[in-house]
Amino acid sequence: MREALKHLFKLRRDWEVCGEAQDGKEAVRKAEELRPDLIVMDYKMQDTDGLRAAEGIFKVLPDVPVVMFTLYKTEELERAARQVGVRCVVGKEEGVHTLLHAIECQLPNSVN
Repeated sequence: MREALKHLFKLRRDWEVCGEAQDGKEAVRKAEELRPDLIVMDYKMQDTDGLRAAEGIFKVLPDVPVVMFTLYKTEELERAARQVGVRCVVGKEEGVHTLLHAIECQLPNSVN
């Protein structure tokens, strides 16, 4: 999925994929190193979950928007994600068009 999303995002002329991570620790490290405008992450990760990874990211980049794209979307997860600071949770069953719209809404200087 990560590879497919990367290719999809690269089709957007005004978007640049500056990095990707395989797990939560790498996500935090790369966020700090690359300082992206926005982060898309899953809830399920090898070493932790997306909520804990987002908490780590917000410690170093408190204002970066995080959009979660996951198979595990529930009202409970959405509430927990909002409490951590995740801006939006999109279920994979909602599709990539919904994800793209969520990203556009969160990007700085986006024209909606």
